[in-house]
Amino acid sequence: MMIRDGLIAAVLASGSTLTLAAHAEEAGRAEAAATPPSAASVTGSHAESEGHASGLMVQARVQSQSSLLSLGAGSGFLVGYQGPSYSLGLGFGLTRVGINASGDSASLTLLQVAPTATIDVWHSADGRARANFIGSVGYARASLSATGTTRSCTVSGTGVETCTSKPLEGTASATLIPVMLGFGGDYFLSRNFALGAEFGLQALFLADAGVSSGSSSQKVDAGANAQFAYGALRATFVLGD
Repeated sequence: MMIRDGLIAAVLASGSTLTLAAHAEEAGRAEAAATPPSAASVTGSHAESEGHASGLMVQARVQSQSSLLSLGAGSGFLVGYQGPSYSLGLGFGLTRVGINASGDSASLTLLQVAPTATIDVWHSADGRARANFIGSVGYARASLSATGTTRSCTVSGTGVETCTSKPLEGTASATLIPVMLGFGGDYFLSRNFALGAEFGLQALFLADAGVSSGSSSQKVDAGANAQFAYGALRATFVLGD
């Protein structure tokens, strides 16, 4: 009888312990569900969902087009700021072509600066893949310098030909307004580095031009413009968290 009473008491005690433990677990779950996440956890998850960092941006570009001119951000680089869904930067480009043949030489130099904006129009769920529009309006200065020789000959009354040569130098310069509008995309391999590509249209407008030879110079009253398609590959580094 005593053994049976002891077993009954033990079973009742274990059942009470299990019931109290279940109630405590349910209360803990309810409290966790009712407690809002901390600001730090919300900020951290939001930052991760952006897919990339925000901060100082440096973008290297390699461009292909049907022209010797490299417009807009062109074959060069961009320096600016990368935001959550946009970037603002200043593009720089420098092109120089030199020719030397039979003592004559010529060189063409094009220096350009272009404020550039990129606006995201789509991004993937994790924020790594992004599609965007890119546009810029800039300033470019082109200069052409040429050096050569001129040869003049005279024939005397006796039929003797005398020839003389003298150097000839000339320069030409022009101010250009490059405009670019394109569509592209990037994929962030990490939060601080992305590879991308773009294609679009570029236009080039001549603002003014001038020529000089020796001690004389003059302005050229002319208007010109050109339009063509382009494609570019880009690598973007973001220095930020």
